[in-house]
Amino acid sequence: MTRALLLASLISTLACGDDDSPPTDGGTDSGVDVGEVPDGGQPDNGVLYDDFFDGECTTTCGAGQFLTGCVCVDAPEPGAEFSTNRVGCSQLTSEGAIRNPEDDFCVEGAVDEVPNLGCMMPGNYRTVGPSEMVTLYGVVDVFGNGGDADAITVEVFAEGPNGALGDMLGTAIADIGDPCSETEIQYENDLPTDERQLGFYAIPNIPSETPLIVKTSGAPSFWRSIYTYNVVATNDEVESDPPAAEACETLRTGAAFDGVPRYEFRARILSDSDWTSIPLTAGLTEGVRATSGAVAGEVHDCDDVRLEFAQVATAPRAEVLTFFNDNPDNPLPSVGRTEGTSLLGLYAALDIPEGVVDVSALGSVGGETVSLGWYRARIFAGAVTTVTLRGFRAHQVPVEE
Repeated sequence: MTRALLLASLISTLACGDDDSPPTDGGTDSGVDVGEVPDGGQPDNGVLYDDFFDGECTTTCGAGQFLTGCVCVDAPEPGAEFSTNRVGCSQLTSEGAIRNPEDDFCVEGAVDEVPNLGCMMPGNYRTVGPSEMVTLYGVVDVFGNGGDADAITVEVFAEGPNGALGDMLGTAIADIGDPCSETEIQYENDLPTDERQLGFYAIPNIPSETPLIVKTSGAPSFWRSIYTYNVVATNDEVESDPPAAEACETLRTGAAFDGVPRYEFRARILSDSDWTSIPLTAGLTEGVRATSGAVAGEVHDCDDVRLEFAQVATAPRAEVLTFFNDNPDNPLPSVGRTEGTSLLGLYAALDIPEGVVDVSALGSVGGETVSLGWYRARIFAGAVTTVTLRGFRAHQVPVEE
């Protein structure tokens, strides 16, 4: 189905709504007859596309909240000005850098577009394709402040049940001396202030179409580990053509790329100083407890475009949940922001006990409350878990017959 047809289908479906009557569609909130597709919660919970949840849920939410993905999420702010929308690249442009769809998860052209939620609709769920071995590669980026991302260990694990680390599939050390490393200009008040180097890594023999966990770690005196979930090298994103003539040397000549399909993944690392300062800025004055961790990430639509005005929550609940400002060069917590994600689509849930965590998001589209997806991950003490929602993934949804 084309993007135009998906958007037309979304608008048509939203017009049907959730009529809060006894379900005739197998107990769903999709507003369409999809047959025997189980609903994971309350058939009449008022959230469209909240059609299943893999596991039992006995949670009861408070007033002004919706139960979606076994998480109590605050209702979207009322008013058309808070409708969930896709972020335009022009909105992210500052004096520092020109943004582009590939690196910045934004859309060219008009702003305030309706999200593409086609992969959330019964009948259009993503399906798992055949797996092949690829080389996972990219640079290690630094979130916020921090020095050169050099000698950062990148480890790839299969995702186990309930977010557990499965088998280790490969590891590499990011190197700023590699020809494919990058130079990143740092800005303050839209003015360039410094540069830092982002080390390059490559890990062969990683399976595509498989949920992965990517862990990054460095010297404990400088860095905090990050565990990134919802990483899938989908076959439609795997690159099979030879690298372009202008590509960096390692891509063109490295053994890991010689006739091998490849998948680019920009890993992340967090400085120890930001681990301390971000909670303080967000109002968590005592910081994250030693036995707890944090979860952070972005909310995207099915085209992997950032979404503004998405509400996010976790279970267990965090001591502090914060959204961020609109500045891509210097993202900081926006204390008191209640309308959901900013143009960055970014959230952080701070101080959650070690163990399983569910992340869920919803928004307002066409005057209806819609699910924007959920994901189950794991919190690690003293570390950051990142979960960026990108609609329902193929391994999350029931097999449609």
